[in-house]
Amino acid sequence: MRNWGWAWLLLVFVCSLRACYLYWQSTADLRAARSGFPWHRLQQPQTPVLSPRSSHNDSTVIDATPSNLFYFTQISDLHLSKYRARGHTLHFLHFVRSILPIIKPNFVVVTGDLTDAKDVRRITSQQYYEEWQVYRQTIEQGAKDVPWYDMRGNHDCFDLPSWQSHVNFYRTHGMSADRMEAGRGVYQWQITPSYGQYRFVAIDACPKRGPSRPFNFFGYLTSKTMDRLADALQPESHYNHTFVFSHYPTTTMVFGVSSKGHGFRDLAKLYSVYFCGHLHRLTAGLGEILKWYDPQGQSLELELGDMMVHGVYRIVAVDHDLISFVDVELPRKQLKLHPTVPLQANGEIEWPAQIHPAPIVLITNPKDARYALPHKEPLHRIQQSQHIRFLVFSQSDQLEVSIAIDGQPHFANATKSHDSALWTAPWDPNQLDPAKLHTIEIRVIGDDGQQGSAANTFRLDGHRAKIAGGPGEFIISSNMTIVLQGVTLFAIAVMLLVLVLPKFYDNEMTSAQLLSRIQRLEGDQFNLRREVYLWTLRFLELPRNQPSCWIASVLFILSLITLPWFRAEFIPSAPPDERYGTFYLWGLKFSEEWIPIADTWMFAAGQIWLDVVVFVILFAWRSTDDNLGQRQLHEHAWFKGLEVVYWLWRVSELMALAAFYGGASALIYNVLVVWITFVGYNLAWGKGGMFNQKRRSTFPKLCPCDDESTAKTNNDDMVHGSSTSPHTSGGESSGSASSTPFNGSPLTKSRKRGLRRA
Repeated sequence: MRNWGWAWLLLVFVCSLRACYLYWQSTADLRAARSGFPWHRLQQPQTPVLSPRSSHNDSTVIDATPSNLFYFTQISDLHLSKYRARGHTLHFLHFVRSILPIIKPNFVVVTGDLTDAKDVRRITSQQYYEEWQVYRQTIEQGAKDVPWYDMRGNHDCFDLPSWQSHVNFYRTHGMSADRMEAGRGVYQWQITPSYGQYRFVAIDACPKRGPSRPFNFFGYLTSKTMDRLADALQPESHYNHTFVFSHYPTTTMVFGVSSKGHGFRDLAKLYSVYFCGHLHRLTAGLGEILKWYDPQGQSLELELGDMMVHGVYRIVAVDHDLISFVDVELPRKQLKLHPTVPLQANGEIEWPAQIHPAPIVLITNPKDARYALPHKEPLHRIQQSQHIRFLVFSQSDQLEVSIAIDGQPHFANATKSHDSALWTAPWDPNQLDPAKLHTIEIRVIGDDGQQGSAANTFRLDGHRAKIAGGPGEFIISSNMTIVLQGVTLFAIAVMLLVLVLPKFYDNEMTSAQLLSRIQRLEGDQFNLRREVYLWTLRFLELPRNQPSCWIASVLFILSLITLPWFRAEFIPSAPPDERYGTFYLWGLKFSEEWIPIADTWMFAAGQIWLDVVVFVILFAWRSTDDNLGQRQLHEHAWFKGLEVVYWLWRVSELMALAAFYGGASALIYNVLVVWITFVGYNLAWGKGGMFNQKRRSTFPKLCPCDDESTAKTNNDDMVHGSSTSPHTSGGESSGSASSTPFNGSPLTKSRKRGLRRA
């Protein structure tokens, strides 16, 4: 038995080496040419560090003049669709027609997912020319005087063979496509008013080859793209602030390492805020606050909700180098249905009727302490300021403004600056405790009765307050790729451990000892130690009672880390010889090119936990039916019905995979199909299967006086490794090859309860 154990262990070792080789090959684009092992750098490379803002020699005072102020607008996840009547295109048209004329920003940035690229059933995906036409024409006809910057999201590269492909409509209809192509995935622009210099950097993190959905959720930056990003962020001259824009939150990205050994967190020290989209507020309220402060990079990451469903847009203001923002929703109750493709025959956009939003309020001083950047903002200016400052965007000419600090009405009235959205009110911050959190609330009522408000928590000592974003802050601050890899590899390692380890033990002796301990702990109440012994016994018996299940389980798990899972038509719009790719745990492979997106890990985590772990546990559960002498939970008819329903659900997942990627061809060369077929056969005709009901052993009724002597005899048999018992009836479950000495043994009955017929 142990010799076989070492043979299986050797096989696991060889497969592990193969897995390491595949990982090394799949991540080649993420490593610099001569970087060795970039993930475990023994010496951290030096990253240029921005000098923190100091109050020394700072004569700037925040007063009532409308200077040292600019603001811009961010929108994300438009998902312009030729099939969806609500949201999507309708929201975007209203934003351009009704919101932009009110805000009048310095520029607009769209952080990806410009189009939806889904079919009418929302199953398959492709790039639709009509959606891109609407995007371009809406901007040219409705916002031609507003500087406009954009970048691709994952929907914009669904079913996209390459950047040069004829279906890459961003290349012909994107407002910043020329800049993005010239910068090979990274471009920048600056504004240089009299009071400073400000830099803005946009990143395209889409896969070089864009698979159809659903394996196109994560983005990645190769080592070469990291070099270009590092060059764009280098402090060649002094910038008051640098802002970075991308579609993907950093938690949904895989980052390479630059040729100088810099990771993305190293480069985060060179910018102030990272703006992104993509997550659509998640679900069930988990993504209401997808924002966090990166202590390593001393920067903020701010995810924006979608324009598609929620109609969200963001106004970002930089006032005396203090960064503030507000996220606003369209008044969706005012919206009426509109044509899904609002292009007339002459190419003109058919605009919806204007809407009338409530006043929008953005407080710029005092700044919200939850989003303070102590190392990159001159927070000392708040305590030295002379005026409260806030922006109000409204269609109303007459506004009623009220201010309250710590719940008390403010002593001074607010006044509007001439020809500006800026409002100011004098204040004396020295009357407030600088070491405590304070609140400010501003309410604005328009002449039509609609009300807008804003509230901030602020400090005067330059310290930050906790964002307190709950699960949303935790999610966006994590590394989803590392989590998925850890969860997947942990499951694989544990399964291999519990399957291979029994090969190193004498099953008969160990099973006898475990069974004796289980009997001594038997009772009506749940006993954790008994359950541990019981499941240990089950996995020890699995290779003996169900050798075919054990061998299939081990080989299948090893195949998942060493072999391709399946081959499918991932990019239908590509030429015939480029449509098909191969799915590995480590990434997608097209010919000799690897796409190291983390989508493969997300899919694998579900498959391994739901298909491998669950069914292996079920196999182990069935391995000790004969030993326990009592009916197990999984032997009930209702439980077997649940097994069938669960198996059919897992089959339906494979059918869905085929629907996404080329139909039956995705199932032909597919190890998952082989496994689920094997599992289905065993659920039906394997040990304890629906059509292979075992014949339970019967035991003679013994006199209680014989119980002690019988137990002693059987204990002696255990010590000597006896394989028979004088009280064994000889009955054996069908389909079982077990030779354990406890099939039908009276020892499997509780002494307290007496022996009874099974």
